[in-house]
Amino acid sequence: MRHRLLRSAFISVLAASALASLVPATANAAPGPRPGMAECDEPYDRRETVLNAGQRLAPGEKMTNPTGATELTMQPDGNLVLYALGNPGGYKLPLWNSGTYGNPGAYATMQADGNFVIYRQGGSAQTGGGIWHTATYGDRAEMTPAAKLEANGNFKVIGRKDNEWGLHWSSLRREMTTKICAEDPTHEYRYWFTGDWAQSATVWLMIQEDNNLVMYRKRDGKAIWNSATHSTGFSVLELRMGTDGDLFMRDWMGGSKVVWRANGAGNPGAYALLQDDGNFVVYTKDGGPDKGGALWQSGTWNQG
Repeated sequence: MRHRLLRSAFISVLAASALASLVPATANAAPGPRPGMAECDEPYDRRETVLNAGQRLAPGEKMTNPTGATELTMQPDGNLVLYALGNPGGYKLPLWNSGTYGNPGAYATMQADGNFVIYRQGGSAQTGGGIWHTATYGDRAEMTPAAKLEANGNFKVIGRKDNEWGLHWSSLRREMTTKICAEDPTHEYRYWFTGDWAQSATVWLMIQEDNNLVMYRKRDGKAIWNSATHSTGFSVLELRMGTDGDLFMRDWMGGSKVVWRANGAGNPGAYALLQDDGNFVVYTKDGGPDKGGALWQSGTWNQG
């Protein structure tokens, strides 16, 4: 159900364009590793870091998601940026941004009306000066407005706008597992969309807004592999493992339009793995890093 909601929310967000002292509340424990991220399915983790109505992110302030995987930063230049965190003190991978740079002193706030707004320095709901917002204001009094960083790394805003899906605005930047398996009757949605990403000890792998699947190494942010699928003309791509063992990317709106594949067909049960050595590999059902059976690889081992 969760993935069905995300798919419907994806259409809503694509159809809408964004217009022109922090005390986050985090449920449960402090940030830590996500168990099961090397398995086919993401762990069920409902923890969130929350910015409540009336709270703000001042220039230079940030909030971190419960797993320590992502950070939302209100930069001094006025840009609000969601980063994937790598090595402590090292390079951070930009996942999403508000595009409001060039406005030093700007700040972001979660309003009681359900709207999440970035204001120029000195601006407010009373004086104006808004330069970006999520358009989630509304009259549904039963909703509790909040800006949240989810355990999967995504940034979302719950407002007061009438929305049957309950997901009012989202950056659509989910951390996925490092293992991609084919869907089956009990696991129907094991695939990535544009904006989804995963990380191993040394690299990130992300489907970018330009629909290119790119691998970045954590130590310096350098791109070391890509699928060469940028500018495909499609609004959303999906990456999935076929039941026949073929890993491929295709247009989500028109499933027959495949733009990239690893050509592993004929191997039911095959899976893809983003390894700690930096290599992205498709293995046979019984294969693995210590067993062999590689059907395809990015050739990026030990480049991290």
